[in-house]
Amino acid sequence: MYGDGDKRTARVAMFGYGPDAREQAVRLRAIGWQVDVVVRPGGMSWIRSMADGFRPLMAGEAVARANIVSVHVPEAEQPTVWAYGIAPHLVPGTLVVFAHGSALYSGAIEPEPGFDVVLLTRVGEGAGGSRVAVTHNASGRALERAAAFARDVFGASKVGTTTLESEVHADLSELIAKVGGLTALLAEWDRVLVNPSHEQDEATLRYYERLRAIVCEGLGSGVFSKPPSSSFNLMGAARNRGAA
Repeated sequence: MYGDGDKRTARVAMFGYGPDAREQAVRLRAIGWQVDVVVRPGGMSWIRSMADGFRPLMAGEAVARANIVSVHVPEAEQPTVWAYGIAPHLVPGTLVVFAHGSALYSGAIEPEPGFDVVLLTRVGEGAGGSRVAVTHNASGRALERAAAFARDVFGASKVGTTTLESEVHADLSELIAKVGGLTALLAEWDRVLVNPSHEQDEATLRYYERLRAIVCEGLGSGVFSKPPSSSFNLMGAARNRGAA
């Protein structure tokens, strides 16, 4: 298992292949990681990953042999992907890294306690820095492992700590501003929940219902305008150690 600094033993299952996931997968492969990409067969992400030299795997196979599972699929899809593609195949000791945390924060995803689970966000461009929010720390080393992964995947010179709540609130604030206000966002979610032309699976509906409840609790409080709180540190003790 990757933990002695030997990247040849490091294997990540990358779920999704959007711009960020693509950049990370290519970078990790270039520095010696084994990278398995998980995408829908035949879609544009599948085509792009094939063009980049990857051979996408089925979710179960990729997760079962990974040290780290990195989740980049859209947040509304994460509960279903988690329930059917990730959770049944996780090996004890796996580090699960989420790029966005609303499905975790809303409770639409509820990982078992035997795994390290973190939210990892990038700060700035290039080797600027990153923030880690630890939600499950089965190994006692989740923060250290995530920091080591951040240095490899981002080239991050600084790794700071944050909370799932502050990061999700910041993401929601950006989303509210993007769609034109809280009323517009709630209306959009309501259309998803009641649209008879789309039979959403239970996991997806639960995600929207719980996230809507969280937002409504903060209605009028200004909570979604707060920037994420974070504490930056160099974490030098973990700098030369592995990520799993």
